[in-house]
Amino acid sequence: MSGAATWISAADVPALYEGAKFYAPAVGDAGRSSLTSWLTGLLEREGPVALHRVETMAPETPCVSLCVLGSGSALADLPPAGDEFVAAIRQIEQLQGVRFGAVYPLAAATVSALVPVAAAAQLGVPLLDADGMGRAFALIHHTAMYLAGISPTPLVAFGPTGDSVLVDARTGARADRLLRAGLDTLGGWAALASYPTTAGALRRGALPGTISRIANVGRVLLQQTDPDLLISRLAAITGCRRLGRGRISELEQLSRPSDGSIPAHPSSVVIDETDGRRRQLRIELRSEIVAVFANGELIAGAPDLLCLVDATRGTLATLDNLERGDLVDVLVTPGDAVWYSDEGMAMVGLNFHGIPLDHPRRLRGEP
Repeated sequence: MSGAATWISAADVPALYEGAKFYAPAVGDAGRSSLTSWLTGLLEREGPVALHRVETMAPETPCVSLCVLGSGSALADLPPAGDEFVAAIRQIEQLQGVRFGAVYPLAAATVSALVPVAAAAQLGVPLLDADGMGRAFALIHHTAMYLAGISPTPLVAFGPTGDSVLVDARTGARADRLLRAGLDTLGGWAALASYPTTAGALRRGALPGTISRIANVGRVLLQQTDPDLLISRLAAITGCRRLGRGRISELEQLSRPSDGSIPAHPSSVVIDETDGRRRQLRIELRSEIVAVFANGELIAGAPDLLCLVDATRGTLATLDNLERGDLVDVLVTPGDAVWYSDEGMAMVGLNFHGIPLDHPRRLRGEP
């Protein structure tokens, strides 16, 4: 990223990827190589993409969000041909009789933060420095736009085999269920174009500055520093703090039932602190880390962003690579303010994940 106007070039792809991974710590690196290589090559051929703040766009500018729907392993098995995201956009354009003047990520996290960059390069339109989640949530209607009254539909999921699904549903939850019902048939993943709206609506509905944020976080993560300095530098950008450091003593698959609307299996990680108060930390997992308990007391939870740092290497520790004996730091990063509202908490807070407890912020009397 460079210049008075902000641009994203091929040189920015590694930082974007690492920063996006910080905001989706449950996701591993499946599909990384094919997607980052594709995006790097595309930007080298087409040139850099303009990154615009939403408020700099004309209010009537039609905009659409993009993300990867489905599993990283499916994306690795069936990598994108390169035209899926543009094809999904074109179908909505044809349906609505518009031509989109900008794209933005549904979630500035995981590989879903990268695909709008590619689509912007292919379409020759700006990328908006905003998204709907500020991290990765499990369901497509778990967005700031949905809370602001912006519908995710009509939406199109375009699969790697060339098949597509158009969904126009009355509610976001219904749209999500309809999408997931056809995902395996599409090939296990799909290019999703959704939330067709205007820049004016996004000024009140989207979360600003999230692409710039992941790029800055990614640059810090690429610097290969010691864990304490890494956390200090991340804190300056994200407001994160360390909850504790310890060794993993247990990795558990839990047998208790989970709400069928949540696409994940409950599990947990137990960490024995090696310094400080020598507490036992229990990390509860769903499609993300949703809660951290210290000696049975809740100390952090959704919508907080919770992640682990390998305290030996000073790198992010993704959940699919954890082993007993690993020394890790447990970090908590505040979510965007909208998620701590009553409506946000009801949508993505602890109760949604089957943990009927008040968030620590509420117990401390914080808004």
